[in-house]
Amino acid sequence: MTLAPGPDWTDRDVFDRGKAAFFHGREPILRTFQKECARASQTNGGTILLIEGAPGAGKSALLHECFDWAARSGWLVAENMEPEALFDITQMRKQMGQLRHFQIDKGTFGFKGLGLSASPAQNRPVDALAAAEQPLLLILDEAQLLYSVSTMPQNDVSRRIATSTLKQIHNGTLGKPVILLAAGLGTTTRVFSDLGISRFGRRRRIELGSLARGAERALLHDWLTIRAKAQGDPAPWIDAIMRETHGWPHHIMSYVDSVMMHLPDAKGVMTSPRLQQVLAGGREGCTEYYLERTGAFNADELEALVRGFPAGQPGTTTSYKTILASLTTAFPRQGDPERLFDRALEKGVLSRQGSQYVIPIPSMHTWLEREYGSHQVAKESPILGGWPDRNSEHDLGR
Repeated sequence: MTLAPGPDWTDRDVFDRGKAAFFHGREPILRTFQKECARASQTNGGTILLIEGAPGAGKSALLHECFDWAARSGWLVAENMEPEALFDITQMRKQMGQLRHFQIDKGTFGFKGLGLSASPAQNRPVDALAAAEQPLLLILDEAQLLYSVSTMPQNDVSRRIATSTLKQIHNGTLGKPVILLAAGLGTTTRVFSDLGISRFGRRRRIELGSLARGAERALLHDWLTIRAKAQGDPAPWIDAIMRETHGWPHHIMSYVDSVMMHLPDAKGVMTSPRLQQVLAGGREGCTEYYLERTGAFNADELEALVRGFPAGQPGTTTSYKTILASLTTAFPRQGDPERLFDRALEKGVLSRQGSQYVIPIPSMHTWLEREYGSHQVAKESPILGGWPDRNSEHDLGR
């Protein structure tokens, strides 16, 4: 899953998708994944694990860690599952033909593709899954795209086959260890429910939130000392950056990107003016993220969304009923409030937290209030000040 570097690639480049250069945090989730793999191997069963989170929560990086562990542990991995494979035997055979496992050969490590021959008896996707000779991990990123299947008519053959495929994986009835690891936005649970998976087992549906403080500190330390080759104690820079990132993976990488733009040219010498440059660049990256997330909404829609939350309390959760009441006041036509709510989930403006909903990043909440709120919010930096520190154990992904 590692991309080949292009001609202009350097060690300064920072990618916020795919495999992480340095991975910290999410250990409880990885342990849950490993336990489910062990259980499936022992029982010849399987299940579906769902990771939900807003854009920028680190879903893809977590999938890569699960991929690496499974492949090293003898599992075959279909790493780029497409929704069509759940109902189309040709597509599923194609996925099975691209299975990969981790091969150790004469002290070197690498991935090796495995081709599986198609059997005339294979006429359903589950037949191709059951033909695997080793435990099988299916990785479905952007799993909210299953919406295209869930909106097919109830009597559509493709939808019925996809529902049957998912149920057999979820119930572990294929006679082989098969796990579907899916990751998607906050609407993905509902999509699975529409396809017959109405309940996930305990710890098998994970709401991915911010990193715990210790994990964030370790991540920044690695980037500063290993990649940017910082000279001296990086703690003051780490503290300054953490005051603005709230443990949000996308934000952390925005500031890391700024570090890599400024610190290597200074041969790792950390000065106060240079830190201010780094912070300014990080804030710019965060604002770009907010604009990207909200670009599909107009000002009236964003104002109605913000009005559903208490003023001046970033990070506060509220109920679906409260948010919908605010949207209904602004957009009373039947169906409009519900569609707007769903769109806010899809774009990561809202995120589910237990039975409540939250604007997932405190600084994005403050930015939205500043730009679109009818509340009298101070015109200060969209990043700095005004909200409580995270508890050291806070990690919605645990």
